[in-house]
Amino acid sequence: MQDDEFDKAFEGFGEEKPETPEKPDVKEDEAPEPPKEETKQEPEDAPKEEEAPEPETPAKVELETPETTEPESPKLLTKEDVQAVVGDLLNTERSSSRELDSTTKEVLDAYYPQGLSNVVVDEKTGIELKTPQDVVDLYEKEGQEISHEKAAQWLMNEQYRIDQAISKIKDDAKGIAETTINFRRDAQAAMDKYQPLFDKYPQLQAKVYDRFMKQVKYDKEKDIILSAPDVMDFYDFALEPYQMAIEYQNSSPKPEEKPEPPKPTTEDRMDIGGDGGQSEPDDPNDFAQQVKKELSKGL
Repeated sequence: MQDDEFDKAFEGFGEEKPETPEKPDVKEDEAPEPPKEETKQEPEDAPKEEEAPEPETPAKVELETPETTEPESPKLLTKEDVQAVVGDLLNTERSSSRELDSTTKEVLDAYYPQGLSNVVVDEKTGIELKTPQDVVDLYEKEGQEISHEKAAQWLMNEQYRIDQAISKIKDDAKGIAETTINFRRDAQAAMDKYQPLFDKYPQLQAKVYDRFMKQVKYDKEKDIILSAPDVMDFYDFALEPYQMAIEYQNSSPKPEEKPEPPKPTTEDRMDIGGDGGQSEPDDPNDFAQQVKKELSKGL
């Protein structure tokens, strides 16, 4: 028993026990103060940080929008405008009508200088038959008889035949007149259109004209065009390749002309003689050369 007590008395002898920190006396009612932040004191001479300048806001650039011009609304024609247009059309129509009537009369006068008569004439005797009685009298002279009713019917049939023949002659003359007018007008228009081409190729004008006239029926004696194809259609078809070639030449860029190299002059000489080195230089110390030079002068 004594040994056990002895061991207990010396138990833990020589071992260091950790010290438990003493708790500070804290009053229950007082809350602990939070730790104060230490403020760093900057030296007075320390340079202050420059504040970065605020970025400038770019100025708004107003784009100029192109002014859109609204199309003008068509103006209404006034009464005077309409009257002027109608007047021009009427004048043109009257002018064309007068030209056609005048040319038709020229054709009729050329082929029927005595004029056209619608009176029935007996071909054998040349007697004019204007009434049925004239027909009855003609039959009696020839020893024949005809009733008055049949004479009237015969005269009416002959008058209708003559009237139809005269009407056809006038229509034909009007058609010839229109052909003549169109030929003259279109021929002038073709000349105006292709004059630059004819100026460049004079022989082409005569060639195309001769080819065209082969298709024209022309009365040289009376100077009247009886029939002809459309002048502009013919010339356009015949001259289209030449016209396209001219337009291509005019549109294609012309080659740049290289300047001729300058001719050499005495200023461009390569030696004292100025002849490109072909003659010997004049050396006054060369006795033989000087003698030869004096002899060449004829001394």
